[in-house]
Amino acid sequence: MIEGGRFLSRMLISESFLIGILCLIGLIPWPTPVRRRGRPYVYSPLVMLRCFIVRMWLRIPSNNALHSFFLLSVDNPYNARIMMACGLGRVPDRRTLDRRFEADSLNLRSRIDSMGELFVREKLIDPYIVSVDSTLLKAKGHVWHKTSMEKGFVYSGTDTDGRWGKSRTKGWVFGYKLHAVSSTGSLIVPLSADFTTANVPDSKVYGRVTASLRGVRYVDGDQGYDVDDLYELSRQRG
Repeated sequence: MIEGGRFLSRMLISESFLIGILCLIGLIPWPTPVRRRGRPYVYSPLVMLRCFIVRMWLRIPSNNALHSFFLLSVDNPYNARIMMACGLGRVPDRRTLDRRFEADSLNLRSRIDSMGELFVREKLIDPYIVSVDSTLLKAKGHVWHKTSMEKGFVYSGTDTDGRWGKSRTKGWVFGYKLHAVSSTGSLIVPLSADFTTANVPDSKVYGRVTASLRGVRYVDGDQGYDVDDLYELSRQRG
């Protein structure tokens, strides 16, 4: 248990919500990362988690754009404060962001779940009503059209793991999908998250992203979750 819940609440209110959250997750007693062969990481998993949260919170569309955001810290005081709150002494290379986000994706999911549990335990948010939704994220490089998939033709630089998905706001997007559950009310923070290819329906991920939540009475979602099986699952979970 982290002491000083009231202090943390004041910090989140007096500072930017984003900077407050970046500071807060530095107080979580994360497990020691498993040692790996080769050179040690220049940027710790905690720093990478903070960078990932910045990208999602500010809706930065790509790792290249995130790299540019950090470069602007030289002239922009707010960007500089964000970079400092992430624990960055220098701007990571774009290829480093690509490689680390991909390698740490499973670790990021578990850490976001841990953050959600902390927010609830410290009474920073009330989980009585939460919101679930997803957003499409474009893959890097060339899109892989269905006809090319069927013929097995791939342009150099195409992300062959991506898939096509459609939303009412973005239309058809080739890439991936971020599924997230967040709090509602005065402080909105992520409580749980998962990542899939863009073609995975929201309803197929609902059970997974809500499994770790505690103290929830109502879940608000759009028509993508309007499935009888999900109503029954929600009733079973109270």
